Amino acid sequence: MTTLSRRGFLAVLAGAGVTSLTSCAASATTPLVLACGEPGGSYLEFGELLAAATRSSRAVAVSPLATEGSIDNLRLLRERRVDLGLALVDSAADAGSEVIAIGRVYQNYLQCVVRADAGIAQLSDLRGRIVSLGAPGSGAAATARRVLDASGLDPTSGTGPRTVERSFREAVDDLAVGRIDAFFWSGGVPTPQISTLAQEVPVTVLDTTTALSVLNDRFPDVYAATTIPSRVYGATRAVPTIGVANLLLARTDLADDVARALVDALIDDAPALVPADALGIQYLPPESLIDTSPIPLHPAAERRYRERYG
Repeated sequence: MTTLSRRGFLAVLAGAGVTSLTSCAASATTPLVLACGEPGGSYLEFGELLAAATRSSRAVAVSPLATEGSIDNLRLLRERRVDLGLALVDSAADAGSEVIAIGRVYQNYLQCVVRADAGIAQLSDLRGRIVSLGAPGSGAAATARRVLDASGLDPTSGTGPRTVERSFREAVDDLAVGRIDAFFWSGGVPTPQISTLAQEVPVTVLDTTTALSVLNDRFPDVYAATTIPSRVYGATRAVPTIGVANLLLARTDLADDVARALVDALIDDAPALVPADALGIQYLPPESLIDTSPIPLHPAAERRYRERYG
């Protein structure tokens, strides 16, 4: 399977005059473009696994699209350039009534990665340092800004870090050679590229839960405490961090039969949608698929979950 690049897909879209696929006739397999994320990240990996799982489906056929992440995906959904999108729940909540959920597919771990020799042991040590928030269109960057602000490290105040926006690959490379002091990343654990980095340059992941109480006061029911297991990236102990749910989203006009078929794929193909290196219970447990609050479930998806789970 070839993953579409965002630029390549949009060029085809413009040249062919293609419109949204959500209204395609249900009598045939409905092709769906899923806006995912950056190469090397959990979003795109999940999109590729979902595409493979639906390859033999008679109802839907998913094609993953590489993007910059949650914010980019929500914009593409709004502009009707894609049919589905993956997004962090905090980013999706800002989209209001423009989107509707098919399911909560997994939990992202917010990871603030620093060089082990940088003398950075906690978030407050980021003052005056160069920190990559993430790619410009990523949900990680949006979450990172909230974490810094909740920690009294607003970059615009002059008392916080100097922030830049780098793609994931650029941030990994920049940290390796010392061009930046830290980067934020939101994804599954372990993230393979960070594992590779840790073999070349010892790294530490900071505890971000120190900002959690302020975040929960400002944004109720969005963020949760979670833990990155010990031995991930060479750590000798588990690291507390912030967990953010990741949702499979659509526009409100997604056809009912398509929504039902997607729910069936999430349930029936769940084992095939879990990356081989995933640790912990973070992907597709039945009890969490329906937990998309504050984004409502697509009505047809909700009915299908009730039919399947009771």
